[in-house]
Amino acid sequence: MKTGFSTNAFTEKSLLYCIESISNIGYDGVELVLDVPHAFLPLNKKYLSTIKNCLKKNKLKVANLNVNTVVGWYDRNAIIEKFEPSLSNKNEKLRQWRLNYTKQAIELASILESPSICITSGISPKSEKSIHLRNFKKSLTELASFAETKNISIAIEYEPGLLLENSHDVSSIVSQFNNIGLNLDVCHAAVLGEDISKIIKKFRKKILHTHISDCKNNIHYHLIPGLGNIDFSAMYKSLKEINYEGFLTAELYTYSKNPEYAAKITFTYLKNLMLNHVC
Repeated sequence: MKTGFSTNAFTEKSLLYCIESISNIGYDGVELVLDVPHAFLPLNKKYLSTIKNCLKKNKLKVANLNVNTVVGWYDRNAIIEKFEPSLSNKNEKLRQWRLNYTKQAIELASILESPSICITSGISPKSEKSIHLRNFKKSLTELASFAETKNISIAIEYEPGLLLENSHDVSSIVSQFNNIGLNLDVCHAAVLGEDISKIIKKFRKKILHTHISDCKNNIHYHLIPGLGNIDFSAMYKSLKEINYEGFLTAELYTYSKNPEYAAKITFTYLKNLMLNHVC
């Protein structure tokens, strides 16, 4: 397995600063968040070239492109729902905008040699869940076909309060597609009281990427691994049993005031986790 760190912890720094810092700490890869302030699409050619050169200079792989949120879509004074417009939105024009945005992300993944992008299902009123679910499946069908032409995988991330809010919701969908799987966010699983090892064994090769953070007492607040209740030793052992070879990508946006500290502590934790499970 490889170590990764998400840029959403560095929202008060430039993207180039993120890449250099994450590389200097020792991570194998970086997850780029395709939203403000770093990389809301489309990227102009000069900026894209600068990003590519920075990644190459710092010998850092792209672990994943995170397309979960689109805060950049809103005007500065608008009320923001970071997951909307979504791929399940019942407004066809808004859903189409998000479809096009996600296709841009897939194209960028191909350019940056990222193996995957991750997405969410969006918000849905309980009374309209069936409508939104139908729209989401329709979007996935179109995206799966497009992603196949670029050899990119699509990882769905569930989260409490979203249309797809637990592992069961995702499982019932990803089985229908060859190139769509799970972005396993262990904090979200823990908040829901799910057994992470059971999820890993259930999804197996459908786990395309991970988000690593801890949490305490089922509260949705991303903590540095080791500061909460998650059994990462059991998680890592389960991932090894299914021969997962992807990234363990720390997602610690809660530490934006001191991202380097969070990244350093987490890197040491992940490396020790791996060393303790060497066969």
